[in-house]
This record gives sequence, structure tokens and C-alpha cells, in this order.
Amino acid sequence: MTINELRNLYRENQLVEAIIEPSVQEGSWIVEFRHARGGLVLLTDAHGEECHYMDLDLASRSAMAVGFQQVRVEAKQVL
Repeated sequence: MTINELRNLYRENQLVEAIIEPSVQEGSWIVEFRHARGGLVLLTDAHGEECHYMDLDLASRSAMAVGFQQVRVEAKQVL
């Protein structure tokens, strides 16, 4: 979903949490939102492609642009 679509869900109290996670693409991050009914909703561009961020601050700003004041960051797992 795009930022505008996610903003609408946020205003309707349908999103409960913003989460930034490592992407499968090395060194980049994706932004997801936990839906009130369960499951995750991914931030995508207008073409439905997931948004990848090389910078954690940019990812955080996108998550906060939806309306959240806090964003949870899932750290990369070290094996």
C-alpha cells in the first residue's frame, strides 16, 4: 500500500504499529505496518513494488509520514 493509502488506514485506527525490517536485498530496509486485525501491510510504491531504503532515517521518516510517532526497528540477525 502507498503512503496515502496507509494514512487513511491509520486515521481509521486500522494500523497499530510501524516496523522497519531488513530487506532480503543486502543493506536495505522495508517498512511494514501491523494491522489491527492481524497481519502486516507493506509500504509499496504506486506500482505495487515494495519500497527499499538504504538509509534507516529515510525509512523511519516514511513510517512516520503515515502518522506514527514511534517506529520499531528490527535489527539484522547475526549468525
